Amino acid sequence: MTGWAIAAALAASLALWLASGSHAGRVRELTKPLDEGGDGRRRWQQVGSWWRTAREAPAVRRRDRALRGDVAEVCELLAVCLEAGRPTRGAARTVAEAMEGPTRDVLLAVLHQVDLGVAEPQAWASLGEAAGYRTIARDISRSVGSGVGLSVLLRQHAREARRGAEALALVEARKAGVRSIVPLVVCFLPAFFLLGVAPIFGGLVGR
Repeated sequence: MTGWAIAAALAASLALWLASGSHAGRVRELTKPLDEGGDGRRRWQQVGSWWRTAREAPAVRRRDRALRGDVAEVCELLAVCLEAGRPTRGAARTVAEAMEGPTRDVLLAVLHQVDLGVAEPQAWASLGEAAGYRTIARDISRSVGSGVGLSVLLRQHAREARRGAEALALVEARKAGVRSIVPLVVCFLPAFFLLGVAPIFGGLVGR
């Protein structure tokens, strides 16, 4: 009886995972009949693409979370360097050497473009592709092209990033509470039915 309860709980968990979030639409798309979704080769390509995306998604989310988490610190360090008289490029190099992980990589990528001869406004605009840096990249790009002061804007971005991080942490804490309940429900209900309800019905039928 216990084995059936575990199997039922696992099956229910898999069904909930497939039916939830971003996976639901992809699963429905991939399980359409072949005459609705193209030939078999194309369907297998879609399955492979979906599988690679599913495997890479956690790493991408971790990288984006790390980038967003460093936005406030990067902005404040850049502002300090600029107020001390460093040029934008020198300030960025100093900050990149002080940071770690993906934040260091994206800043060094901007500096590498400049070293290769890419116009500085264009190189800074590419920073907008990193998670959390879209408006910051736009302001830096405009500043290096026009000479407009940047430190005040960077400190404003730092304050906004901290407020955003606090709001995101609150949302994640609430989601964690909800997610922690779902596995308990999924595991408890099949076990309760098989171990508690089924024997009662069996006893009634046996009479």
